[in-house]
Amino acid sequence: MIHLKIQFKTEFGQAVYISGNSKYLGQWNPKQAIRMNWTENDIWEVEVAYHEIEYKYFISQYESVQTVFWESGPNRVTTKHIFDVWNHRKVCFQCLNPSNCLIYISGSPETLGKFKKRIRMKNKDGISQYTCLLDINDAQIQYQYHFLTKSEYSSPVYKLDLESEQSYYKDALLIYSDNLANLKQMIFQLNKNICYGYVPQSKDDYRTLKKFNLKTIVEFCNTQEKSLLEHQLQKDDCLHMIVNLYHFKQENFTQRLLQLIQIFIQKYGLIYICNNSLSHLRKYLQVYEKLSK
Repeated sequence: MIHLKIQFKTEFGQAVYISGNSKYLGQWNPKQAIRMNWTENDIWEVEVAYHEIEYKYFISQYESVQTVFWESGPNRVTTKHIFDVWNHRKVCFQCLNPSNCLIYISGSPETLGKFKKRIRMKNKDGISQYTCLLDINDAQIQYQYHFLTKSEYSSPVYKLDLESEQSYYKDALLIYSDNLANLKQMIFQLNKNICYGYVPQSKDDYRTLKKFNLKTIVEFCNTQEKSLLEHQLQKDDCLHMIVNLYHFKQENFTQRLLQLIQIFIQKYGLIYICNNSLSHLRKYLQVYEKLSK
């Protein structure tokens, strides 16, 4: 048997019901749903035959199902005893991590640290994973990955819409990301105005940048053959500018770099800075961070 519990304070004359995709739970027909048993502290519970179930709770009249008030969010799944929370879902964040780097996650909800602290994800079999409870009614959930190798990098900030998620890992909604697997496909975030990474090479690369609203691309190069600034208007509404640092005088290089980046930020707001050598690019950005503080 599977023992299911949920805490909910109903109005007098109401009860909590459970409905699902199996014959034991009424095949999603509210009239054939199971009325749960009230216990102390407004905990409702029921036992059903062991099987993999997809289910949701709803509120209706105690004596018979008439007006139905479903809980929010996608369907729940389980094969084991569980104590659910009304309008909340267990969410499993997973990242492909074949090299077993240290990966942390942070986010806007309290269970993700409110962006004030980072939570270390567990590594197993090339996957980094963290599971927590999130409120379905929170439409502003944001999260971000951070990983440590010899240096520290962060992904863009993602927005999560729990209502639209339909993939599961065991009894949790699954949020899966494989864009940390290949370093050349990664987008790192320096601050709210600057993301950085490798130079986009294909239409798919530009579409990926556009997906994260990175439509202004500033490529740093260092070659005697090119002029100071070249404009290249790419497809998919991305503006790609090549800035040749070779023409910066050595004695005022850092100051000119700071001014140039600030001009781009003032004009475009959010920019993607790129170079085919991330080590060189990070040196430029470290200089920018020191001077801009």
